[in-house]
Amino acid sequence: MPIRKTVLVVDDDERILSLLQETLNAAGYRALTAGGGPEAMRRLTAEEVDAVIADIKMPEWDGLTLLDRIKAQWPDLPVIMVTAYADQDIRDRVQLGGADGFLTKPFRIDKLEGMLKNVLAAAIQRSGKPPRKIETVLVVEDDDEFRQILMGILPAMGYQPTEAADGESALKLLADQRFDAVISDYMLPRMTGAELMRTIKAATPETIVIMITGYAPSVDGKEFGDADGYLMKPFRFDEIDKLLKKLPPPLR
Repeated sequence: MPIRKTVLVVDDDERILSLLQETLNAAGYRALTAGGGPEAMRRLTAEEVDAVIADIKMPEWDGLTLLDRIKAQWPDLPVIMVTAYADQDIRDRVQLGGADGFLTKPFRIDKLEGMLKNVLAAAIQRSGKPPRKIETVLVVEDDDEFRQILMGILPAMGYQPTEAADGESALKLLADQRFDAVISDYMLPRMTGAELMRTIKAATPETIVIMITGYAPSVDGKEFGDADGYLMKPFRFDEIDKLLKKLPPPLR
């Protein structure tokens, strides 16, 4: 399984701390908490943290003071600031302080998760390490002929494919092996592609999931909102390669 990224959440509201900790843990992160700036700095000194999510309005130190101190000591550590008081002065100070992201309350959890994934990927690029390419791909398709076509084409594109005929088999493979991406048919027996996608994203949100289908639930594909991409059958097989190359590289 992938190594979990550690995220420190800083807020003086215990209810919000608990909610975000539970949500991030469920999304595959290791979430730590701190009730204020001084405690956050102690935790950052004692533990290796990959990103910080901090409220702005806090007693003792406000979030902007914490942001300044974090960036002074760990300039490459990603920091996302959140607040319910987003006037232009606050926005300017957040930007000048070097925050990597900014959200106003209330916000949707999926928006926070998307921003977190982006700032972590950007941090890897800044570190000078080459981003890991998408290499290992799990193909989940109950149509034997179509699955074998994909298994024959993907190696020619530079990918290392593994096959599964249904969702249950796919999950067994995912439990034992790491895959950079999953390409799944939407209409699978017993477990649908959408159910498989949600299970994968709950366990390892960094795993790229692409849905393919000839039976779209709607013309705009909104049912695939949690997927990283989708393709409508029939499609040219080079569209798979183009889509995979357009997506952000998988996190290490």
